[in-house]
Amino acid sequence: MIKKDKIDKEKLNKANSTLNKLLCNFIANKFLLTFRDQNGCIISQNKYASLCGLSSSTLSKIKSTSGYDMPMTTIYNICRHEKYSLKKLFDEFESKHGNNIPN
Repeated sequence: MIKKDKIDKEKLNKANSTLNKLLCNFIANKFLLTFRDQNGCIISQNKYASLCGLSSSTLSKIKSTSGYDMPMTTIYNICRHEKYSLKKLFDEFESKHGNNIPN
């Protein structure tokens, strides 16, 4: 039984890692290719991070190819700055990737 539990946990961890990577890539491509203020003007990553209430290093982690275990508050802060609802973001993510992320 212990071996099966370990295999199940490893499988879940791999699926979670895949989900984190896909979500980070989705958010990075949607919002973090060019940083803009709420007037649409191009700004620096540091300024964007400040407007979102995040650190610049957090944005770098999101943009990394390996992904990042992003807290929901980080997603919310980006959406709030972008005036984008969480529902719309996750609906678009689910439309693109489905609701059963493969491991």
